[in-house]
Amino acid sequence: MPRPDRAARIALVIGWLVAWSATSFHPHAQEQDLPPLVYVCPMHSDQVAHEDGECPICKMGLEPMRLDSVHTCPVHSVVAEKKPGKCPICGRTLGEITVSVAWRCGGVDKDLMEPQRCKDGTQAVRVNKAAAHGNHNPQHGGQFFMAQDYWHHVEGVYPSPGVFRLYLYDDYTKPLAAAKVKAVKARLVTKEETDPKTFVTKEVASVPLAVAGDGAYLEAAIDPLALPANLTMQAVFEPGGKEQRFDFAFGEFSTDSMPPAMDVATRLMMDIPDNPRDLLKMLVERRDELTAVVGRGGLSEVWVPALQGKELALALELHAREFPEAKRAEVERASRAIVLAAFRLDSAGDRGERDVVERAAAEFATAVRTMEASFGGSR
Repeated sequence: MPRPDRAARIALVIGWLVAWSATSFHPHAQEQDLPPLVYVCPMHSDQVAHEDGECPICKMGLEPMRLDSVHTCPVHSVVAEKKPGKCPICGRTLGEITVSVAWRCGGVDKDLMEPQRCKDGTQAVRVNKAAAHGNHNPQHGGQFFMAQDYWHHVEGVYPSPGVFRLYLYDDYTKPLAAAKVKAVKARLVTKEETDPKTFVTKEVASVPLAVAGDGAYLEAAIDPLALPANLTMQAVFEPGGKEQRFDFAFGEFSTDSMPPAMDVATRLMMDIPDNPRDLLKMLVERRDELTAVVGRGGLSEVWVPALQGKELALALELHAREFPEAKRAEVERASRAIVLAAFRLDSAGDRGERDVVERAAAEFATAVRTMEASFGGSR
């Protein structure tokens, strides 16, 4: 937690993907830039801890792993750079992914968790391996979300007026085989009505998605929509599975490329000021940014202002230590509400759940207004 008596330059973290920090790697300085060790469940890759133990879901022992970030091409995965840039093969923009790092000795099929010399005297070679949930970048220029089962991932694409495509991936962002794509039952909801008394939303019309592209994706033809286009999809990934809603918002037509890349730490880095007035100003700015992002449907982008706002709220809370007890308690409640809303925004945004995101954003905004009232008046 940032200390109020000094400015702290912090790099916020999102989930377990970068929980270890934004450590960089250089092939000639492996020992100096060794990524910290985390422990991951072999069956439930979303269960990650910083200490050895057992998985809270299946009780299996956690396995050690080192995570690092690289920038790679969506088409040529052999490309792995430490900085953003263009693919040297096809010119596409590189996207940031998280990889599992290990070291190997020749002729030995065993991963080592740190650089060392092999029995034959040679230096163990660093190997980057795909990590589950390490790549949530759109592969076809669309919007990328994770399903509630944490295994299926979807990318909605709107390449031209009246055409919607759905690409499906596993937890390593590998495209699903044609048979698994065919097993997914999905539809686009083209019309909904909300009861003004009960506020219950009812589906009125929909269009089914059908297998296309030789089984590479699902596709539906709809009436052309003017940009920005908001589309809702309902999907069941396996027979007997639970139906899940995804809300897509397209400000422009999708192109088969990745957006300009920026590493996670850079996106989240900010200066934490000493002055509570400046802290409050920054928190209000994050609230306004969050409101704008939600308004245009950028669900996959809400985590940045949300997590930055969380840190600013925690820093402000420290400045309330000298407030009267009742006022201090009010600030603490508002800070807690911002923290909880930020985590909900991060999670729901990753899953494309617009209704959850909108509720959490409203809670975030309400709590920020409480902070404004508490720090704007006299102590």
